[in-house]
Parts: sequence; structure tokens; C-alpha cells
Amino acid sequence: MHYVCFHYEFEHDPVDPDRECEAGGCPSGALGGGRDTVTSTARHLSAEASGGPNWENDTLSAYLEAMAAWLDDSDGYYTKQHRVRPSNAWVIMNDALRAATGYE
Repeated sequence: MHYVCFHYEFEHDPVDPDRECEAGGCPSGALGGGRDTVTSTARHLSAEASGGPNWENDTLSAYLEAMAAWLDDSDGYYTKQHRVRPSNAWVIMNDALRAATGYE
């Protein structure tokens, strides 16, 4: 049996097939939205930064370097949170935007 067929038959229930479930590697995760959440987070951080951000990484170069470092280390973040790494890249990007304000 294919993994996707097995997953939807035995692991995904009772979650809506269009939504990502808690099982790692859920095929629905790649289909899920998240763009609206990411754009909302980016706008919130932009407004926060417009008054002079009170972040550890308060320059664009420091922020981007921190985001790259967080993305490199994101597997550890999800492990510490007792979460499976999301299969939806929007979720990861949203976490990265927030984490980069203070990640070392």
C-alpha cells in the first residue's frame, strides 16, 4: 500500500483531509495554506520595527543572518518543542520570521 493511501486510511482520521494532522509527514501539510498568516506576521514585525525594533537582531543584516541560522537549526527547535517538523513551508517560514528577531 502506498504511504499516502495508508496515511489517509489509518493515521489521518478524524482530521479533515484538507488539514495537516499530527502525524509526521502528513501529505495534507503541503496543501495547507498559511500565506495569510505569514503576511500578517511580516506586517506586524514591520510595524514593530518602524519605531526602532527592540530586538536582539535589530539591523537587517543581523536579522537575515539570524533567520538563516534558525532555518539551519530548525529541526532542533521542533524537537525541543516535541513537534514534528511541519511539512507546510508556510508554517516554518512564519516561525522563522518570529525567531529571527532574537535568535543567536
